[in-house]
Amino acid sequence: MGFSPTDNSRAEWVPRQRQDGRRVLVTGSNRGIGYATAAGLAALGAQVVLAGHEGSEAFGEAMDRIVLETGCQRDQLSYMALDLRSLDSVRAFVQAWAQRPPAEHVLHSLINNAGIAGAPGVSPDGFELCFQINYLSMFLLTRLLLPYMQPSSDGAPARIVCVSSSAHVFTLGLPTDEKYLRAAGGGFFSLRYGESKLCVNSFVRQLASRLDPATVEVAAVHPGSTASGFWHSFPAWAQRCIASVAQGPDQGARTSLFCATEKGIVSGGYYADCAPAAASFWLGSTAKADLLWQKSCAWTGVSPTKLNAQ
Repeated sequence: MGFSPTDNSRAEWVPRQRQDGRRVLVTGSNRGIGYATAAGLAALGAQVVLAGHEGSEAFGEAMDRIVLETGCQRDQLSYMALDLRSLDSVRAFVQAWAQRPPAEHVLHSLINNAGIAGAPGVSPDGFELCFQINYLSMFLLTRLLLPYMQPSSDGAPARIVCVSSSAHVFTLGLPTDEKYLRAAGGGFFSLRYGESKLCVNSFVRQLASRLDPATVEVAAVHPGSTASGFWHSFPAWAQRCIASVAQGPDQGARTSLFCATEKGIVSGGYYADCAPAAASFWLGSTAKADLLWQKSCAWTGVSPTKLNAQ
């Protein structure tokens, strides 16, 4: 997520573009920015699928709150289990998506919101946790869902929005060394969090360059420093300090909502405060970005060239 000043000189953007008839998937959406994103899209009329690992009870409560807060219909909302700590869970999620009724296969927007600030250890797949949850599983989920993504009935392109962070600037470049990526990291205040978000930005650029923007548009967003469950692994005193200076989840969700709903976004772009923003100069290395793409495809078992092949 990362800290950054907010530009208060511009009028605050308010979501107004109706999303009736569009089906949207939001990961990590039972609390925090993900919840606010799901609620905002439901309020605009979208069919919203909430996904995460915290169980049907937690997501049931979240969906009940969304109905109360937005006045949307309960049948606009549904839940599917997804644990980004595991590539097998991602594959199982997409298999479950394929088993939905044919009328519910089409996906118009994918909001890759779920992420962690950092944690010690490695995933069941043997990758450092920040890299796996924030990037590699998101990479696989997006790739496997591409065959289901279609423009809406009015011709508006499908959208993929990936939550990044201004922390992607504070790195030493794209990580591609497998030995390093399979070693346990040191949490938010190490390079690992920023590196995972730099990978997200690279993926957005790489994917956008391979897709027809008339069919699917892709964007990365920096939500700004936000008081949410994202910081739950921090000590209580640190969470209180963050809450005293950070914005709320509704504000944190604005740029995700902007890129999910507004016309005319630049596919492959990076956005902050509901406007295009400058990304890290590390993204200028095409060779490193291509290498990360190739290795990510190998690690997840997808084709580097056939984007619509599961």
